[in-house]
Amino acid sequence: MKKTITCLIKAFCLVLSVLYLNQAHAQVNKAMPVAEALKKITEKYQTKFVYEPAVLRGKTTTAALEKTNGQSIEEVLKGILYPNNLLFLYVSDNHYAIINKDEKSFQNAAGITLGTAVRGIIKGNVTDENGLPLPGVNITVKDKTSRASSDNSGNYVIAADREDLLLFTFVGYQVAELSPNSGGILNVNMKPDVSQLKDVEVVSTGYQRISRERSAGSFAKPDLDIMNSRSSSMNIAQRLDGLVPGLTVNNAPGTETLLIRGLTSINATASPLFVVDGIVLDGANVNSINPNDVADITVLKDATAASIWGSNAANGVIVITTKKGSNTGRIRIDYDGFVNFQGRPETDYLPALNSSQFIQAARDIFDPVLNTYASVTKFSPTTWKPVPAHEELLYKLADKTLSPQQVAAYEQQLTDLANTSNQKQINELLYRNALLTNHTLSLSGGTEKYNFYGSAAYTGTLNSSPGASNNTYKINLRQDFKFSDRIQLYLITDLTNTTAQAKRNIRPNNMFLPYALFQDQNGSNISMPWLYLPDADRATFESKSLIDLNYSPLDEINRGYNNSNSMLARINTGLDVNLIKGLKFQGVYGLVKGNTKTRSYDGDDSFTFRRELAQFTVAAVAPATKPTYYLPETGAIYEVTNNLQENWNVRNQLVFDHSFDNQKHQITALFGQEIRKTFNTGNGSIVRGYDEQLLTSGQVDYKMLAVTGVTGVLPRGSGANKLDIRNFSANEADVRFLSYYANLGYTFNNRYTLNGSWRIDESNLFGKDQSAQNRPVWSVGAGWLLSNEGFMDQVKWVDRLNLRSTYGITGNAPIPGSAASYDIFAAQANAIFPGGKGLVLSTPGNQSLSWESTKTLNFGLDFSILKRLNGSVDVYSKKTENLIGELQVNPFTGFATIEGNQGALKNRGVELNLSSLNINTRDFSWRTLLTLGYNKNEVTDLYSKTAITTGSGKVEQRFIKGYSAYAVFAYQYAGLDNTGAPQVRLNDGTVSTAKNVATPDDIVYMGSFQPKWAGGFSNSLKYRDFGLQFNAVYNLGFVMRRDVNRFYSGGRLVPDVGSFTTGNVHSDFANRWKASGDEAFTDIPAYVGSKTDTRELNYYYLADKNVVDASYIKLRDITLAYQLPKALLNSIRAESISFRFQVSNILLWKANDYGIDPEFQSAASGTRNMPANQKTFTLGAHVTF
Repeated sequence: MKKTITCLIKAFCLVLSVLYLNQAHAQVNKAMPVAEALKKITEKYQTKFVYEPAVLRGKTTTAALEKTNGQSIEEVLKGILYPNNLLFLYVSDNHYAIINKDEKSFQNAAGITLGTAVRGIIKGNVTDENGLPLPGVNITVKDKTSRASSDNSGNYVIAADREDLLLFTFVGYQVAELSPNSGGILNVNMKPDVSQLKDVEVVSTGYQRISRERSAGSFAKPDLDIMNSRSSSMNIAQRLDGLVPGLTVNNAPGTETLLIRGLTSINATASPLFVVDGIVLDGANVNSINPNDVADITVLKDATAASIWGSNAANGVIVITTKKGSNTGRIRIDYDGFVNFQGRPETDYLPALNSSQFIQAARDIFDPVLNTYASVTKFSPTTWKPVPAHEELLYKLADKTLSPQQVAAYEQQLTDLANTSNQKQINELLYRNALLTNHTLSLSGGTEKYNFYGSAAYTGTLNSSPGASNNTYKINLRQDFKFSDRIQLYLITDLTNTTAQAKRNIRPNNMFLPYALFQDQNGSNISMPWLYLPDADRATFESKSLIDLNYSPLDEINRGYNNSNSMLARINTGLDVNLIKGLKFQGVYGLVKGNTKTRSYDGDDSFTFRRELAQFTVAAVAPATKPTYYLPETGAIYEVTNNLQENWNVRNQLVFDHSFDNQKHQITALFGQEIRKTFNTGNGSIVRGYDEQLLTSGQVDYKMLAVTGVTGVLPRGSGANKLDIRNFSANEADVRFLSYYANLGYTFNNRYTLNGSWRIDESNLFGKDQSAQNRPVWSVGAGWLLSNEGFMDQVKWVDRLNLRSTYGITGNAPIPGSAASYDIFAAQANAIFPGGKGLVLSTPGNQSLSWESTKTLNFGLDFSILKRLNGSVDVYSKKTENLIGELQVNPFTGFATIEGNQGALKNRGVELNLSSLNINTRDFSWRTLLTLGYNKNEVTDLYSKTAITTGSGKVEQRFIKGYSAYAVFAYQYAGLDNTGAPQVRLNDGTVSTAKNVATPDDIVYMGSFQPKWAGGFSNSLKYRDFGLQFNAVYNLGFVMRRDVNRFYSGGRLVPDVGSFTTGNVHSDFANRWKASGDEAFTDIPAYVGSKTDTRELNYYYLADKNVVDASYIKLRDITLAYQLPKALLNSIRAESISFRFQVSNILLWKANDYGIDPEFQSAASGTRNMPANQKTFTLGAHVTF
């Protein structure tokens, strides 16, 4: 703040000094009429002037014309005209037009050339289809030589008569031919030309919108037509899949979902920065943006493009601009809606034994001596596992005293289980067809003085769990005010309300016991108390507590719920003030405020409530007395959490945008200061005995139950049962940034461009240590537009050719609370503290901690050929230093490790973006889009907490010096020995089954979890009023561990307590080694009948043979669209009406032979997830009036 005040005082003093000098100058020279001064200039410089007499009426000047020797005519005219609020326009050599400054709102007037027959001035503003300013539009007067171009704000001025016809042309947009109104004003809203090759010309950095040729940075823009047509998700980031070269969307669990140009951090934030309407938003808040409100998306990838965002930009920046109104004077009404039918998840996707195989496997491994019936039915709260129906039958059959009839009866029951499958019941009773729907209605319009864009939207999500829903209601309004040609203001108000409801659903898959039904043949719900307690012990617990401990999964669904309600307000406002010619002040101010309330309810009839009550019930001491209940016997367990966020942003900047000498010199510069704060706080409380009608709760002695505990009827662990203290908790995080930044761009003769940027960030994450704070980020860049060179005039087939090169440094800050240069304490409520409250050192400080810094070198080429093929190629190198991670410290500090700067990594890559117009006739067109990104990274330096001295210490490491990030290592598998034990091959060629024989050198590198190649391929065909679009995505050049059988000992095929996703085993179990000689045709280890297994099974689990190629190509969506004919639209006074049918995720090519969809595979652990939202279809419509 002190620096800010100092800067303001200096600026104020500068203004005073200028005013003083101007006043002193005026006192020395005698005033003369401006018209007379222009006559003298005409005589001296042989110049002609065109103006309306009223413009100069009453205007005088004190300029000393006798002292103008050596000055250019432009400098002399500025001294005469600018103080009188007048401007001059260059017409031709020694020919100028004089106009009133109040009649225009443009920045580059001096760069406009006109014909000699000048009788008037036309001005206006040019916007795109979304109402955003469109710089660089070429404006000419039909049948005359006058020409102009729009500036960065879309404003223009041109010399023309009011009856003239003006032509507006811009690549990728339809030519507009319009005449001005009687007031000489002509505002234009350009329409995209879908029949032309798309060539992105305008980019947004979040701080400014500039013509692409005037920046050497690496930018990318997705095809918004494809993005908007995707209807399987409302998540903007997911819709970008395959549309941006260098942006990798990896949906596999356990990996980074979004990466731009590879991984730049291993412990700090790795996701790109999201900027919406110039304000930074976190990922959760970005998800609240309605894709239908998006006007533009620009992805900033290299240092020149992204360094303006400083310490947050190392991972790239995704800039989103929402729609604004137009100044056409009419109201535009848009409706877009769709229904996406998503179906049920694939519950049988996991490779598991069917019921017949399962029962046979259970027979094979059953060992009543190893696992006696007494031992498996003896309840222990920590080690006991359920005894399901098949085991009960096997134990009965182990009884040698059974009669043949009893044996036959039990065998028949086992056979019945083998012939029973629960898959149909799981699909019908516990899942449903999921549904996603969205309806958006928007209105836009306005005039030159005021325009608006407003939308109201509803998004409904019915997920695959019955009774679960999510509803989002949204209102968005942007208003733009033009108070004068000098002052403009906009206000964005975006409100989102989301409600979610969920019952106590279970989500079983085919890894649950395959025969266990949930309803009997009469439709009655089946109880499964054996999942939690042995039958005999359950009866004992019930008699001592007088509490029913039965458990029925289907009944439990409706006995509790989880509900949430969130409100989010995003308010942005911006102020533009034109100070002098070419210089403006811009202020951007944003506030994001949200509240989320979550409620969890378990009724007194729920098993959760009844089990906890039994745990804190002491049995009666006498037969005639009641047990003692230490928790309320009625009511509910009710938990409420409240999370609040308040983020605000204040930015003030000066922007200079001017051109000189007929646009030969173009300069864009900005300097500003930004303050940003992110504040999050939350609290939670839990009560028992809650009455939802009376809003009351029961009394509980939390201190006694937490400290002393009770000897409850139902054991909870070893010793007395103690209650977790969660009656109240609170937390908060406050992150603040103060930044200063500058950016400069210079273009000479529309050919050569230089860019530079600088920024410094200070944050409370680093305390007051200035050495850690003041780490500036910067970039430099250069561009050469070869296609504008004279020697390229003969190369007719090249439309555009632009070379770019940039270098710079960006940064990355630690995750708040995870690392700091000073100690962070956390308050805790615990009985060990006097009074029950105290402080705990949660994060020890490290005074040497610094930002992560990334140095990026980029070379790029943009091209357009024959107006049919355009694209860009980028080659880059990124080096990240000061990686944040764990460092060893002296154990006498009380900590074994501390967060610090531990290493470095580098990324190298190539990106390609191609767009072609293959066929373009009157009735038929065919366009193709290809995006490709290649990235290879390597950890070049890494401090390890402990030295890696064994193979087992290396094989599951993800980050090791000299290898790629997310590296995959494996043992060299040598098959099985003659006992079915897994073997490892060592580097010297020997084979062993012994544990711990492998050294780090014996471990082989298999690849990385992150794709090397990522991108998309799209084809859009249009025939008359029909359109057909195919969009495929691909991730190639990476690996994953496949799922394998992990059950090889223990003697029991049973689920975990209360689990509906365990109990069954991998289908490979049926193909395991069973007898000597089997090692010749199987490499799946043998099952051993022992509770302890001395073999090294990791030789198999983590074997090289079980690391497979994860590459895939997926047909993400196919869309068939139909546009109503123009004649019909005119008859109903509609601008456009279209309908679409889309199918998504319908075709998959995968490199592996195991039926694994890599998007649903945890690459690190080798576990599969149930696929969802595959083979979906959508019906949608779009209407515009």
